[in-house]
Amino acid sequence: MEEQQQQNYSDLVNQEIKQNKPIKWEVDNMPQTKVGQMKKETIYIFWFEFIGTFMLTFCIYASNNNPFVFACAYGMLILVAQNQKCTFNPAITTVLSGNDKGLWVSVAIGSQFGGAFLASLFGFLCFKNYVNDVPYISQTNIEAYFAVIIGEILGSLILCAGFIFQYDELMDFSSDRLEHSIIISALYSVGRTLSYVAKSSLNPAIAFGLVFFECCKDGHWGRFWNLWIYSILPFVGAFFSFAIIKVIYRDCYEKQIQAGLRE
Repeated sequence: MEEQQQQNYSDLVNQEIKQNKPIKWEVDNMPQTKVGQMKKETIYIFWFEFIGTFMLTFCIYASNNNPFVFACAYGMLILVAQNQKCTFNPAITTVLSGNDKGLWVSVAIGSQFGGAFLASLFGFLCFKNYVNDVPYISQTNIEAYFAVIIGEILGSLILCAGFIFQYDELMDFSSDRLEHSIIISALYSVGRTLSYVAKSSLNPAIAFGLVFFECCKDGHWGRFWNLWIYSILPFVGAFFSFAIIKVIYRDCYEKQIQAGLRE
């Protein structure tokens, strides 16, 4: 009987893979098939990432780019969405995905850019005549450019390091959801402080939306050239963070792999 159930389950899995969509079936004591699990997880990730990034972006407009308000909002969203491991940041999502090339990675990043762009559009329409302290202003001298570049890389490095440690079951500082959100919020505040010149959000998705619509508002498209700083350097900082942690904890990783605690 058990062998027959296993065979039925295998047949259903193969059928799902061929059709690339979940099918309705009932087998006692059998888990949901892989395609069904993946699609369900993808839907959750889409809504959490889209709505979360939308709220963070709109928070910049609504709070006049107040770092404290943004950090608190970030921590609250992380607290709510922790089970889905949402980051609301394409650079950090890319690093945390590792070797996982599943559908959820593309959906998460697409949702982040979509949510940020839509929120920027709403902010543009709602606060069009409002003198808003929006980040990503044009820098006019070498010192300012240097400060922005270093701040963007170091800030992203610190923030990404927090996520890497917290989402590692063997190295996390705390498994408590509230403490986790506080840690991420605090690290974001530190990283944001390092980007004080441009007051950026260390987030490529938010950067693109804000820069585009701010240029639409005042017509100063020269600042759009600076978008490479805010859209590429967070990825650089995130990958630096990942590489540094891998080097520092190399022996630890190798021992965990040998012990079968890590793949």
